[in-house]
Parts: sequence; structure tokens; C-alpha cells
Amino acid sequence: MSSQPPLRHLYDFSGWVIQGIQVTRKIAVVKLHRDRRGNLYCPHCLSRAALNKKIMQSAYDLPLGPVNLVQILYEALQGYCSRCKSHFTLHPLGIDSYAHATRRLMHYVCRLCRFMPVSKVTVFLPISASTARRWDKRILATYLPDADLDNLRIILVDEKSIGKGHQYMTVVINGETGEVLHLAEGKKKDSLESFFRKLTPKQISNIRAVGIDRAGAYKAVIRQYAPKARIVFDKFHIVGNLNTAVDEVRRAEWQNASKKDKRFIKGQRFNILRNAHKLKEHQCDDLARLFEANEALFQAYLLKDAFSTLWTYARPKWASKFLDNWIQWAKETGLKPLVRFAKSVDRDRNEILAWIKHRVTSAKLEAFNATISRIVKRACGYRDLDYLYLKIRQEAAPPVPQL
Repeated sequence: MSSQPPLRHLYDFSGWVIQGIQVTRKIAVVKLHRDRRGNLYCPHCLSRAALNKKIMQSAYDLPLGPVNLVQILYEALQGYCSRCKSHFTLHPLGIDSYAHATRRLMHYVCRLCRFMPVSKVTVFLPISASTARRWDKRILATYLPDADLDNLRIILVDEKSIGKGHQYMTVVINGETGEVLHLAEGKKKDSLESFFRKLTPKQISNIRAVGIDRAGAYKAVIRQYAPKARIVFDKFHIVGNLNTAVDEVRRAEWQNASKKDKRFIKGQRFNILRNAHKLKEHQCDDLARLFEANEALFQAYLLKDAFSTLWTYARPKWASKFLDNWIQWAKETGLKPLVRFAKSVDRDRNEILAWIKHRVTSAKLEAFNATISRIVKRACGYRDLDYLYLKIRQEAAPPVPQL
């Protein structure tokens, strides 16, 4: 089948001339040869160069209608520059000689990999999954913009499980924009240290607050590398710790209760942990009967409900006074889980009260953790952490422009 003039515009490679286009039901072959009217120039110093030999090579290209397999045959020119004493091989602009494919095909594969598993790309294109993965990584590494490290004011740090066997990675994002800044294997000190080592002293000095949870070894790293930044413990983790303490009281009361009293405690776990304003009328009635029968659970529930007042204060000094009173109330109950929680709150007072000023939470990070889980699940896991980092950054960035 002879090519039509409009079809030739699809394969307009500067410096190369279309010799012919052959299309069958299964394959399309585009033959190119070097335009003999042009001289050969060294790509390094742009001087005139001598031609050594021509080598026929091929490259895959985008599908042409129903034909998935499109192959471009072209003359690769091997030359020698006497000025810079270098050998070189010249390929048509737009063809990646290492991938043996056009860059527009590689960009197309990158877009497909963003919205479907790599294994499904092989259904649409005649390439292997490993080739699709390799091309995807190369395009992302080349064209994704670097993380903005110059305008950091608030950062969020957390660990994320990415597989079975306690495989964790440390994630750092911009607390204001949600941009992913860093990804490192593990959840120990060196995982976060590698992020701070990428920053300049000026970039570190711009950081005003760092949001983390109370677990892990991140606090010591932040104190060492960014001593002027305020550490803010995430309020949702603090509330979660309090709910755990209240639930420990509930379990202890269940174990010590008589058979008659157990019927009041049974099935009340979520009612006790649920916020009071979200309770329905029948749930309030169930709790009222429970609290009449069990004073310890009544005290634990009141303390849990009162602790939420801490987040309503606008000044750290007022919040600190409230926290003093709450800690005293918790200790007076004599309930071991609540006393233990109160002591930990007193110990971490500065980091908890820092929330009043900076209002930093891990909401953006927790939301992005769902995105990470979706990426890992779609790929059935990742062995290449650098590739995973690129895929995560891709989700928070605009699409790579199609060439």
C-alpha cells in the first residue's frame, strides 16, 4: 500500500527523508534515509565531520490506526570529528537509540502506566511489561520537575508500610502544598537524615514547623538538623492514643465485671469512642445505662470528651493551663491506662501545644498514604524504590506533556 501525503507528515524527521511507507494488517514499516543535501556535523563541537559508514537500525513508534506494530527503519550515520577527535552515531531527532523507540511512543507508554497496571500495557502495545516499566521510569526521571525545596515552611513526616514483612518507607511532604519531597526505605534515623542532607542551610532555616507522630526516631533527627523548627505532634495521633487508653479501661472493666454487669458493657465500644455529638438517641440511652452501672467508664468517657476542648484554644498559654487541669483529673481517677496517657502528654507538652500556634496536622499526609497504597496495589508491589518515588511524585504533578 502506497503512502498518502497526509500520512507522511506523521513521520517528518528533520534531516531524514521518507523513502517509503508499507502498511499491512499486522505491521506498518516506515523507511527513512539521510537527506544527502545536508552536511554531517559533530554533535559535540558542531564542526564538519567525516562519514565513516551507515548502519540500518529500527525503532518502534506509536500505533497507526488498528495497526499496533509500527516500525521505523532508518540509516544511522557513524561519523568522526577530526577537531575534537571523537566518534559519534547520528540518529533522527525524536528517536531514542537506547530504547529503540521514538520518544513519543515512550511518552504514550508513560501516560498509560499512570492509569493502568504495567502488565495491561502489553494488551495495547507490542512490548513487554519490563520494557514498559523501563520506559516509564526513564520518562518520569527525565521530565518530572524537581521537588521545590526553596519554599518550605511546613513539612510532614511519617512512615508508610509498602508490603508484607514490615517493609516501611519514610515519606516527607510539603505541609502546605502536599508535594512529595522525599522517599526513603525504612523508618529509622538515616531514612530522614538523607532528606535533610539534600537541603542547604538556607532551605533548612526556612522551615518553621515539622509535623510528626509520637512514635519513631524522627524527633531526634529534626532536633539535630533543624533545631529552630517547631516539632508538632499530630493531633489525630494524640486522640488515637487517648482512645486506645479508654478502650483499655473498657476491656479491664469487662474482665472484672460480674455476669450481670457485663450486659451493660457488651457492644458499647464504638459508642464510648464515638464523639458525643455524633451519637443517636438510642445510643445515648445505652450509654446512660452503662454509666449508671460503671463509674470507671463514666470517668473515662468524660475525660475523653473533655480532652477535645484542648484543640479549641487560640493561645498556647491558656491551652497549657487546661492541660494541667486535665492531667490532674486523669491522675485522680487512678485508672492506669489514663494515668499512663496523662504522663505521656505531660512529657510531650511542648510538641502537643505547638499545634495551637501552627495548626499542623497529618491530614494531607494520611490522604496521600491512600494514594501510595493504590499505586503499590496497582503494581502488585515495587522492588525499585526510585521508581516508586517517581510514580508517587507523578500523582501529585500535572501529566508529563506528550511529545
